[in-house]
Amino acid sequence: MRIPALLSTLLAVLLLASTGCEDDGGNGPGGPSADGGTTGSGEPLPGLKSISVEPADQALLIEAGKTPASLTYKAIGTFDSGGTRDITTLVRFSVENGFIGGFSGSTFTTYKSQGGVTTISALAGSVRGTTQVSVKLQASVKDPASTSLPEDPAGPFAGPPSDTRKPDFVYPNDGVLMPPNMRGAELHFLPGSGNTLFELSFQNAVTDLKVYLRCTQPLNGGCIYRPDDATWLWLTQTNRGGEPVSITLRGTNDTGAQVGTSTPLSVSFSRDDLTGGLYYWTTSNGSAIMRFDFSSASQLTGEKFAGPEVANGECIGCHALSRDGKKLVAEANGQNSGRLVLMDVASKTLLVPYNAGASSPDKSIFESWNPDGSQYVGVYADSGATDFNLMLFDGNNGKKAQSISGTGSSTSPVSHPDWSADGQKIAFARMGVKGTNQRFGKGAIQMVSRTDSGWSAPVTLAPAVDGKNRYYPAISPDNSFLLFNESTCPSGTSGTDCNADSDPSARLFAVKAEAGAPLIELARANAPGKRDTGTTNLTSSFPKWAPFLYQRTREPNSRLQWFTFSSSRRYGLRNPLPGGDENPNGTLLWIAAVDPDKVALGEDPSYPALVLPFQDITTSNHIAQWTKEIVPVIR
Repeated sequence: MRIPALLSTLLAVLLLASTGCEDDGGNGPGGPSADGGTTGSGEPLPGLKSISVEPADQALLIEAGKTPASLTYKAIGTFDSGGTRDITTLVRFSVENGFIGGFSGSTFTTYKSQGGVTTISALAGSVRGTTQVSVKLQASVKDPASTSLPEDPAGPFAGPPSDTRKPDFVYPNDGVLMPPNMRGAELHFLPGSGNTLFELSFQNAVTDLKVYLRCTQPLNGGCIYRPDDATWLWLTQTNRGGEPVSITLRGTNDTGAQVGTSTPLSVSFSRDDLTGGLYYWTTSNGSAIMRFDFSSASQLTGEKFAGPEVANGECIGCHALSRDGKKLVAEANGQNSGRLVLMDVASKTLLVPYNAGASSPDKSIFESWNPDGSQYVGVYADSGATDFNLMLFDGNNGKKAQSISGTGSSTSPVSHPDWSADGQKIAFARMGVKGTNQRFGKGAIQMVSRTDSGWSAPVTLAPAVDGKNRYYPAISPDNSFLLFNESTCPSGTSGTDCNADSDPSARLFAVKAEAGAPLIELARANAPGKRDTGTTNLTSSFPKWAPFLYQRTREPNSRLQWFTFSSSRRYGLRNPLPGGDENPNGTLLWIAAVDPDKVALGEDPSYPALVLPFQDITTSNHIAQWTKEIVPVIR
């Protein structure tokens, strides 16, 4: 996991260079080494017990894109004899985060375009002395998209305060956590009365960034601001894995008569970039499976991967990708069909010819792959079904290889299987009110585990409850817990508004992968935005995990996982999308972070959600499926 994250960080630094923001010197002769160190010897010193680095715990200030800062260090050694002496010329200095700056001799010099907090080390043999340095990035810039800004845009903000001019953020939600490589992220705000000029301020211990702007993208009585590349990189690279950034917006007119100040919005950035590939189903592009590569430094929008052309003109969806990204299996022609497209991704050819009138590959509706892509687990309870259990299929020819007995029955079939990353567990929904695999009622979440002799009997993780439906389980990348959906029936046990399809009341829950564990609502991920005006029926459905484990902060034990889901909640100022026959509102793809260690404590592990900006936001998108990498199509 560390290698893709490091490559993404290197790409970000190269992007800085391409915008003219990276330092073209200032690091001493030859620049820093890979760890930001010098070429000093750092040889062992006889009798050396400890090293102190001076000056200790310093704070430096840089003006973004303009002026680096430098600081010369001393190393003082303490020896077995009790004596001390200056050993500066004998140690090897290094900096933990080589993207902040580097050493030449004993002088540390920052780059011009990234702040942050890092550790400075002086090493002699196995003896190491350390101290901290905080580099604060400062900038005051004009938004490139804003025209006719005053020559001194800060001047009008000296006026007296006014509540009527107070701007108001409506997207994203307060407390959101973002991946640093989430390019295209937006801020949505209501401008306040009479305001034509705005000052957007990003502040914390290592950030003092102000952007002056106009309302360049007005929409529904508000404004949308999207940071330019240089501003986004200054902000994200400085604060990856760091403390929250407080964002405040001030508004006034060009004469500066009065100034309104928003309530601050808190945003944080994870240490690691989001990596892997996402395949999702959309109603745009004539109904298609789209894909996006999070490891790409250049892709900005989803690209079409496959559509009806691979299934004799029939609609395909409900797809699943092997974890290595090499194979795709997808259902064709909707409910009561079960016919599948089984595809080699690189050649974009079918492993088994698609037959619109027969079951080749053998029928299934929802699928999930095992770790090595040799098998997938599927289910089929629709028209003509004879096996209502979990079924294992050959990943090369789609033939049923095994049925896991005891998992389902003709009156209580299974649906929505999910195979764990370690291959040892399969979670699934068990129908309490029989229907098709796409639409059923009173579901329970169950799981089987691999044993020496095959698969265990099912255990129940979230039992069936009258008036509820539980479905769409997704096992976490560390295999320790699951996410699932729960919807509520307004009356009775089942109905079109709680049938596991487009349920308006669908909410996200977590549960440890063990019987009897408490169910934990993901309250922060489920929470509405300001423009939802208190509505909690947001169709938060179909959770799926990004395939890697990540770090939240610089601390090695700060774990983080990301998941996507579909939701009909408002994307800030934008109007709801048109829906279908079961839900009047369409859905977009959203992403949220989870702290897996909080699940063990029974606490809400989630952060507020944000929309994935690369999707077509004019049509519904859902069924997001992850893979470790996007395999290029060989033309």
